[in-house]
Amino acid sequence: MLVVSVDVSDAGVVVRARMRSGVPAACAGCGRLSEWCHSRYVRRLADVTLAGRPVRIGLSVRRLYCENAACPKVTFAEQVAGLTVRYQRRTPQLQRLVEDVGVMVAGRGGARMLRILNIRLSRAPSCPS
Repeated sequence: MLVVSVDVSDAGVVVRARMRSGVPAACAGCGRLSEWCHSRYVRRLADVTLAGRPVRIGLSVRRLYCENAACPKVTFAEQVAGLTVRYQRRTPQLQRLVEDVGVMVAGRGGARMLRILNIRLSRAPSCPS
């Protein structure tokens, strides 16, 4: 991974990074390594706070073709170990923190504690009864 820029302000820390081209990535379906690039896109991830400031990561990742003809996946997005998880918009460390606070404190108290830690979460719509 190559860090392109880091912007620090009172509002937070924004890290822009990109994955290196030419480095093979494992297919999520079969595990076979591929370097055959389909496209690139930017993943926006939230991370734990740094010095009380929220951290946002803009990570440019590749979408790759799976070179295994028998694999049900035609394309897949590369993952960064310890930083990205499929379909997640939070780093694993932030996800664990949110889950731990949710289990230990729960409800509105947990939401208040996350606000104190300067961790913003989106509201989930309530299910109709």
